[in-house]
Order: sequence, then structure tokens, then C-alpha cells
Amino acid sequence: MKKYFVFLVIFLIINVHNSLASYLNITFRGIGLSIGNSKKANGIRLNFVDNEVEKINGLNLTLWKPKDNSDAIMNGFALGVIGPEVKDINGLALGGVGVVTEKMNGVSFGLIGVTSTEINGITIGGIGVANDNLKGIAIGGIGVANQDVNGITVGGVGVANQNLNGIAIGGIGVANQDVDGIAIGGIGVANQDLNGIAIGGIGVGSQNVNGIVIGGVGVGAQDITGFVFGGVHVKSNSLTGLGIGGYCKLKENLNGVSIGIFNYTRHLEGVQIGILNYCGNNPKPLRLLPIINVHID
Repeated sequence: MKKYFVFLVIFLIINVHNSLASYLNITFRGIGLSIGNSKKANGIRLNFVDNEVEKINGLNLTLWKPKDNSDAIMNGFALGVIGPEVKDINGLALGGVGVVTEKMNGVSFGLIGVTSTEINGITIGGIGVANDNLKGIAIGGIGVANQDVNGITVGGVGVANQNLNGIAIGGIGVANQDVDGIAIGGIGVANQDLNGIAIGGIGVGSQNVNGIVIGGVGVGAQDITGFVFGGVHVKSNSLTGLGIGGYCKLKENLNGVSIGIFNYTRHLEGVQIGILNYCGNNPKPLRLLPIINVHID
């Protein structure tokens, strides 16, 4: 028994390191328990405040907000009572307040939020998520803000993206610059260029549309190619395709079909169906007609 005790003492003396950073390592062949501000660790690491950490492989638990971890890399499980704040995380990150990282590969959750330059995986923020580039899924209790998205974003209130390739859902609304995919807003959706589907509970506003847009009350766009539905109003400079709405005002050109109570266009190549239909390029007696108006060159 004494022999084992002596061996344990020798083992601890060999593997216990005290430095200016104040840390204690209890390891075997480089793997084990690290307590304090060790720069590198393999296994389980516990610390109060991280500062100038280099690389951790395993589980890292930090109790308070880190000081300077701009070069830290964590592989495994990064857990912070306040939250991990490192350069790169590869694995799982949980923050009582939030998670801050330059690059996140894996799954991250922040009770308040998650912010990162690049996310590859799944990220969830109790209030919100903010990042530059997302490849995966981002969910924010209130909202999600991204620059470039390849995947799915969901915001309890709203979602704002610069470039979306995938699906964006906002409880109130979604705002995008360019969309290649699907955008759904409980109240509305605003886009610059849409290639795909946009649905707004009240309305959808877009500059250029190639696809399908549906607004519970109305839709407004500069140019539409595809299908558009506005419960009360459809307004566009030009439509190539099918438009349905209470008042379909296709100011300059309609190439296709519009169906509404009142249909209006200055230049028609197709059919208007409604109570009243105005086609500006028909002969004067035939410009305003009930039920149906047709002009095909």
C-alpha cells in the first residue's frame, strides 16, 4: 500500500506544474486534469478566467469572462458560465451568456446570443445570432443577422441577411439583399433580388423577382418573372407570368395573365381577367373592358 502511495506522490510531483499563470496539471502521458490558466491541455481543464490560452483538446470549463483569448483553439467541449471567447472552436460550445468566436465548427448555444465570423454547423442564441458567414442552421429567439448564408436561418422576430442561399424564416419579417431559396415572414419579406419563393403574411417587397411571391395583403416589386399573389394589391413595373390580386397594377408591361377585380397595364401581351381591365396598347374603344381584355401581337 505504501509503495502505491509513494508512486502516487512521485507521479504528482512529476506532473504538477506551477507557473506564473498559476495552474496545476495532473496528467499521465500528457492527458488528464488541468486546473488554472494553462496554455495547453489535453483532457479536462477548469479555470476561473482564461487568458492567452493556446490550444485545448477535450473539455474546457471557464467560470468568468476571458481576458485575451484571441489565438485560442478549442477542440471538444467549450463551456463557460459567462461563455467561451476564443479564436476557433471545433466541437460543442455552450455559454451561460453567449459564445464569441472567430470560427465555429460544430454546435454552439448562447443563452443570450452567439457571435462569430464563420459558422459551420448549428448555432442557437436565446436572443440572437450574429455572424458573417453561415453554413448550416442559425436560430435566434429574437433574431438572426448574417452576411452570407448557406443553409437555414430562423428568428423569432426577424431575420436579416445580405446573401441567402437556403431558407429564412422570421416570426415578424425577413430582410435580405439577395435570395436564392425561400424567405418567409409572419408579417412581411423585403428583398432586393429574389430567385425562389417569398411569402409574407401581410406583404412582400422586392426589386427583382424570379419565382413565386405571395403577400396576404399585397406585393410590390419592380420586375417579376413567375407567379405573384397579393390578397388586395399587386403592384409592379412589369410582370412576365401570372399575377393574381384585388388590384393588379402592372404599370408598364404584362406578358402573361393577370386576374383581379381591376387589372391595369400600359402594355399587354396576354390576357386580363376581372371586373374591369385596362390595356393601354389596345385601340381606344377596347382599352377598358369588363370581364376580359386581350392583346396579342
